[in-house]
Amino acid sequence: MNVCGVLVHAHPGKIDEVEAGILEIPGAEIHGRGEGTRIVVTVEDTEGLSAIDALSQLNAVPGVIAAALVYHEFDPLDEPESEPMENKPC
Repeated sequence: MNVCGVLVHAHPGKIDEVEAGILEIPGAEIHGRGEGTRIVVTVEDTEGLSAIDALSQLNAVPGVIAAALVYHEFDPLDEPESEPMENKPC
């Protein structure tokens, strides 16, 4: 699982269009608006698009001034459980 928290700054007067554009990006979710024209967004990996590519797409949405990564978490889902130390060869 790969999740990025992003703060998007929208051009004044275009916030509704920016939000609509964000929602078209696979794995993107809007969590609220901050003061002024800031939008709180998360993006996560989907089968067709990585979170980092979604972040690039956020910057390309018409009306976006900037999209800044403010949080990142990566948890491998398929990581095998580790063996206890006494069962590992030296």
